[in-house]
Amino acid sequence: MATERKIIIAVDDSETSAYAFTWALHNLLRKSDKVVVLTVAPFVTLDYTYTDIASDYGVTAVQSPRDAAAAEKNVNESAKDLIAKYLKLCTQSEISCEGEVVKGEAGSWIVDEAERLNAELVVVGSHAYGVLKRTVVGSKSDYVLHNATCSVAIVRHSEEALKVHDPLVSSGGTRNIFIAVDESKESVYAFQWALENFCKEDDSVVIYHVHDSAITPGSTLGTGEFGMEDVYIPADDSAKDEVSAFKDSEKLVEKYMEYAAKETKIKCKGMVVTGQTEVKVSEGLKNLHADAVIIGTRDRGILARNFLGSVSDYLAHNSPCPLIVARMPKESVTWGQNAEGHAHSP
Repeated sequence: MATERKIIIAVDDSETSAYAFTWALHNLLRKSDKVVVLTVAPFVTLDYTYTDIASDYGVTAVQSPRDAAAAEKNVNESAKDLIAKYLKLCTQSEISCEGEVVKGEAGSWIVDEAERLNAELVVVGSHAYGVLKRTVVGSKSDYVLHNATCSVAIVRHSEEALKVHDPLVSSGGTRNIFIAVDESKESVYAFQWALENFCKEDDSVVIYHVHDSAITPGSTLGTGEFGMEDVYIPADDSAKDEVSAFKDSEKLVEKYMEYAAKETKIKCKGMVVTGQTEVKVSEGLKNLHADAVIIGTRDRGILARNFLGSVSDYLAHNSPCPLIVARMPKESVTWGQNAEGHAHSP
């Protein structure tokens, strides 16, 4: 019997939001789910600041208190009508749902409501802004990804990517699902979460691992600047180490495949490629026309993200298909446990 999941779908009056909701309805939601459709309407005042949200509701600049009152009424009515439209779609699919209209800043409201409701997942659309516009006006999906304590699905609406492959076309049939993995406990959690919460028996699942070739022939390790001794690695020794490391990567993927074969009836195949992780994952998604990608995440502060980068950040802005970032709860997960941290029955 399917377990009840609490899922928040954040919506606004945009084509991007409609696409994200439709994708979730046909690819993610189950009849056993409890869905909250949330929209964050702006406050309308003479010194109105949330221009990016206001534009989603057709709000223009107001010149007088009377204009502000009329615009406020229009926003409230539009928000209620919007929620009613999406609730009707849920009801037609026999999915239990309720709607919420709140006022204020979208990102913080979505994160706060997800925590208050103890949501399993938040679904948000992404306008596929360029770097400049993300810097100037910010991004609701970025804020939710970095601050939500639960898993997050980001459904990008990129016209360029949709011309090549539209994930909605595969809904209800065989989907190409990518699960990017490594050796971390966060990756184990994301993999198990994907098998239990997203993948179906008729899907084609690719367990995708990017082998990072850190040692190059004739390389020198260490700089001596931090008490580390310089060590020169001969070309033949580094080549042997690389071959051994690549075999370890293959064994890692085989371990994931063995788990899937033992615990599910989902068809999986493994792929190991070499290169920069985020770039190679993005290339794989495009080349194989992926319908969704699931990854784990290591929670990092802003400083660490700036210096180390983040695969989830990169894919949130560049993935050609919907991205699900499965965030692991505080309890650790190991092989033999499910995505809630409970041991599987033998």
